[in-house]
Amino acid sequence: MKKTFTKILLLAGLILTVFTACQKDDGSSVNNHLRYHFASQAEGRQLKMANTAYFDGLNQNDLDWKTWHSGATIAEYKALAEAQIVDFTEDEKKALSKVMDFIESRCVELGIQLPLDDEIVFIKSDMEDEGYAGGYTHKNQIYLSSFVTERTARAFQGDTAFDADYWEYHIHFIREVVAHEIFHVLTRNDARFRQLMYSLVGFTVMDHEMEFGPAVRNVLESNPDVERYDNWAEFTIGGVKRRCILTAVYTSSYAEAAATDPEANFFYYTQGVLVPLDEPNIIIPIGQATDFYDVMGHNSDYFLAAEEYLADNFSYLIAYGFNGRYDHSWERGLFFIPYQTPQLIRQMHNTMTQYYPSK
Repeated sequence: MKKTFTKILLLAGLILTVFTACQKDDGSSVNNHLRYHFASQAEGRQLKMANTAYFDGLNQNDLDWKTWHSGATIAEYKALAEAQIVDFTEDEKKALSKVMDFIESRCVELGIQLPLDDEIVFIKSDMEDEGYAGGYTHKNQIYLSSFVTERTARAFQGDTAFDADYWEYHIHFIREVVAHEIFHVLTRNDARFRQLMYSLVGFTVMDHEMEFGPAVRNVLESNPDVERYDNWAEFTIGGVKRRCILTAVYTSSYAEAAATDPEANFFYYTQGVLVPLDEPNIIIPIGQATDFYDVMGHNSDYFLAAEEYLADNFSYLIAYGFNGRYDHSWERGLFFIPYQTPQLIRQMHNTMTQYYPSK
């Protein structure tokens, strides 16, 4: 899941050869490595409501936060989630096809092939049910925010409502969002790819899921991009090496947060934590692991799960390459941010060129 209110990332001075996709009458496209199409509202709603495993795993905190009120029921959440799915415009389809062309050209340039045989289905959502995220996934489905897709279409059309710099960073932002979400589809569809990527940050994928205790389970944030709690890494906590799962929990109930913050959004009331395999009912803040960044690296602050942190690094590889990324603010303009752990980006690329080279 990619948040829309993270800092927008920019790319400067990158000139790439674009491989044009073959556009079909139904709005779908076929690239050398990736197949995808854009779902209609009817198809998108049908696919969304078929994700029963996700619905079944939601706890009361999930329901309250995702429906923006206390005491929500699963029926209320499903109704809200279904209502969010809307149709793409033709301009949005054309703009997103250009984004996919960019990702395809980057894979060719990097000498990698993305391990995915299934067709990606893009679904447009107003995102009220997922905290107005920029995107998230289920299975091979990538849900994109209607706010982001509308801005993407305007960016590629040369809209003059904002200056050129704004549209430039939005184009690079949507490239990053789509690449981030594609990573989730890849790990879900190729077990070896997932194991290889997780190993880059010291995580081992188990053959079973973690059984959390009630103290963890009741505050666990259900993330559509994190389907399985089956991976651990070793961290030093209190001077002792402990095998832990990295996951996200709510720091407050919706009622408590909304009492002082009427616009409370769950993204601001969650944090990444460690749960030891041998004590699955306790929560340890990541700050208590003295070697946390030694294990994980620190190219991103998205430490809600190994899956999310790795997806950020993958999107940086696709969008920015090996040395660092660009950021932008209205006050400072464009500025360069070197990676704190550039070796992780290179290891990711080296692993993919070894196991998933271009054909």
